[in-house]
Amino acid sequence: MPDCLKGQTLVIATGHALSLALLADGELLAESGMKIDRGHAEAVVPAIAQLLLPFGGAAFRCGRIVVEVGPGSFTGLRIGLAAANALALVWGATVQGVRSTQLVAADARLHGSVESLFVALAAPRGQIWFERFAREGLVSLGSPQAVSKSEIIGLVQSGDVIVGSAARALGSNGSADAPRAASLLGVAEQQLMLAEPLYVRAGEMDDNRQAS
Repeated sequence: MPDCLKGQTLVIATGHALSLALLADGELLAESGMKIDRGHAEAVVPAIAQLLLPFGGAAFRCGRIVVEVGPGSFTGLRIGLAAANALALVWGATVQGVRSTQLVAADARLHGSVESLFVALAAPRGQIWFERFAREGLVSLGSPQAVSKSEIIGLVQSGDVIVGSAARALGSNGSADAPRAASLLGVAEQQLMLAEPLYVRAGEMDDNRQAS
């Protein structure tokens, strides 16, 4: 397990579902989540307020916010980033980003998986976002990409464990969950990135915002 993030951290993930977590020095203090396809703008602020209510509500402050940057829903990602930046102004907090694929891979590691991971996330128009990770850690083996289901079969390598919301569609028994904010517990600080939306389209490689 990587070195934990120091201090209190609010995690906002809105690219696939609505998942929130409050962490402190490697411990999960609280989390919430709901499946949501639309309506993020109306749901995210009340959900954050409810999560923080036992910790002082409107008086709560923390020094770090980590927000999911993609690949994921264009609208969902932008709403999460807007909420993170607004809170950062009020709290005087720093804002950092984490890839959706990193959160899924970290969750697998936290549950004991040491194999190479093939993270596959459901994308619009029947496509799949994917990223491969080397054995044991969270070392990326390539930038996130978007491909069709027919194309992705040939990209999975022997020994890969397929995880993510598209795992079942690919015939895998691996975890089929959307990115979970609390999985940031398995991500090291040096693996975080700029809090900017990461859009990945079919046939395009990610830009240099990625951090492996």
